[in-house]
Amino acid sequence: MAETSDNSEIRADGVLINAITGLGTKRDKSAYYGLQTESHMSETELEALYYDPLCRRVVDVPAEAALAKPPTITFAEEDEGHEDIIRSVEKYLEEESVFQFIEEALKLQRIYGGAGIFMVCDDGLEPDQPMDISRVRRIVDLVPLSKRELKPHDYNYLNYRNPDLYRISTSKSLSDSNDLQYLLVHSSRVLRFDGLFLPWKQRLYNDGWGLSFLQPFYEPWKRYRGATDGLATMLNEMDLFVHKIPGLANKITAGKESALKQRLEANALSRSIYGGMALDTEEEVSFAARSLGGAQDIFDRLLDDLVAAADMPKPLLFGTSPAGGLSESGKYEDKVWAATIERYQNQSLRRVLTQYFTIIMSMAEGPTNGELPEDWTVHFPPYFATSDADRANLRQQVALTDQIYMQAGVLTAMEVRASRYGGTAYNIETVIHEEEEARLLAKRELEHEAALQGFEGQRKALEQGENEAEVEVEADRAVQDATDYIQMCGVTLEASPNNGMYRVAAVVHPDGQRNDAEPVVLVGSRHHDKKIYRGYLKREDSSLVEGPLLMGFYSSRSAGNALKHFCQDDEVHGVVQLNELDVQHLIGTYDRADGIEYAGHTFPGYNDPIRTPDHPTKSHAVLAREGSKVKLIRFGQQGVKGSPKREGESAASRKRRESFKARHAKNIKKGKMSAAYWASREKW
Repeated sequence: MAETSDNSEIRADGVLINAITGLGTKRDKSAYYGLQTESHMSETELEALYYDPLCRRVVDVPAEAALAKPPTITFAEEDEGHEDIIRSVEKYLEEESVFQFIEEALKLQRIYGGAGIFMVCDDGLEPDQPMDISRVRRIVDLVPLSKRELKPHDYNYLNYRNPDLYRISTSKSLSDSNDLQYLLVHSSRVLRFDGLFLPWKQRLYNDGWGLSFLQPFYEPWKRYRGATDGLATMLNEMDLFVHKIPGLANKITAGKESALKQRLEANALSRSIYGGMALDTEEEVSFAARSLGGAQDIFDRLLDDLVAAADMPKPLLFGTSPAGGLSESGKYEDKVWAATIERYQNQSLRRVLTQYFTIIMSMAEGPTNGELPEDWTVHFPPYFATSDADRANLRQQVALTDQIYMQAGVLTAMEVRASRYGGTAYNIETVIHEEEEARLLAKRELEHEAALQGFEGQRKALEQGENEAEVEVEADRAVQDATDYIQMCGVTLEASPNNGMYRVAAVVHPDGQRNDAEPVVLVGSRHHDKKIYRGYLKREDSSLVEGPLLMGFYSSRSAGNALKHFCQDDEVHGVVQLNELDVQHLIGTYDRADGIEYAGHTFPGYNDPIRTPDHPTKSHAVLAREGSKVKLIRFGQQGVKGSPKREGESAASRKRRESFKARHAKNIKKGKMSAAYWASREKW
């Protein structure tokens, strides 16, 4: 060791020590703190721990709360047939008592650090073969198993979370974990519930499973139990008994311990039995009270550690009401607990339920007769229902928002009334009814007509050399906005001088070439309106020709009026609003020789579907075209086979097809612009 000038030394491990103060020496207790490597508790220890009431609540309460309001399925878009599917699935789950088995598996997961549900399926395959969803007729049984009974047969760095095979002991004795008789089952037949996160090295000692929820709870629980047991002992002897005996020390020295012991035992016996005591005249008896000062602070610290390890609010852990009652403190605990349950549902249940729901909706005797719907997800209802006070606060906020919109002229009182109370119940969503929307559109059309007339006056004034700056600025803003918008379609605009009501712009392709033969673009004064239209003209021979593109107009009617002003020699047949795809098609940015490139796909042509194996959910895509309208449509559930009509088909296949076509009949009739139409044509 090297000495320092202040009587300190530097220990070999780098710790500063001082012989005078004791810092870092054997007299310094803080120098001997260190991390203790915790070993995994055995399955027998975890099972014994579960008998404790607090440990039992750590296991049971979250598992029961996660399924307090049974999960179901929901769809991205509303459809009349979806409600029937949801009801059928919910009825199936209730009749099969599915959530009872899942709750049992969750409790096993929390006790042992891992569990699973073995699905006994009627698919004509051996248990060690991968499940073929298309062959599953029904699920015969669900068997919850802990990691003690469900052991990975083989796992490695890549598949430790989902091994190919599991071993299930077939011993008649549940206690015989070393039985060599076991059943091999494929992982696709197991719903896996993993424990808490563990590094890979730690998983090696745990058969690839996670950590028990009781393991991090054990040490805080042990300290808390030790403190409560000690306090109980102190409460039994709050008063310390003091017996003064003259010459006690001399009697001990003289070797009279035996007589002294007999004397004390006689006093203790008489005090216990009769509540009195026989004393010598020189003996004295008194009681000294024990002090419990500071015990509450110690227990508070122990409780904080216990609550943190349990990851649940104190009232739920101990089964008591919150100290704050209905105060903000109680509401905060509710919100924290709701967030905890939501996190637990997403981590432990969402993947498992998605796997299970996919199977039951695909099997022939399932709730949907073997037809797996599209665009569904697992839905967990909110854990806490909204209180009356919260609903009142929400209504107040909505009312204030409505007031602001009405003052700004965005909404009318009639629109607000129809949105909030037009249905069977109060609704916070704002919906403008078609009649009211038509009235508003007519009003805005009149305003725009007035603006056009005013703009025409500006044009005449411009010809006379007046207000030139104002007119140019407004027109330039319109052209700039129109250019920004149409650039999304792969082209730019080149504007000509102002024409009063509008500007005329030519299309410039990405290669910089300008084709004057292509229709021009009329850019109106409504620079903030980004809609784009296509005009159609009627010649003297009644033939229809494509006219200019129109941008910067409030509506199709306004665009039509500008078109009439621009094409005075031709009769305007009408205008059609376009989308980005329409624009690309009409201005010829596609190279049809190499197919149509769009959204990362190459389509052979319009209305010619392609497979999309790399898409996460949809199996097909088509560039649908009907008239001048072009739309990208994705359809078909990824990984799900349809059931087209064929000779020798089974009754189940026919039933699946008929069920699909019946539920989606309304959307199929919509034609090429409907996903149901293409799904019916390609897969059903």
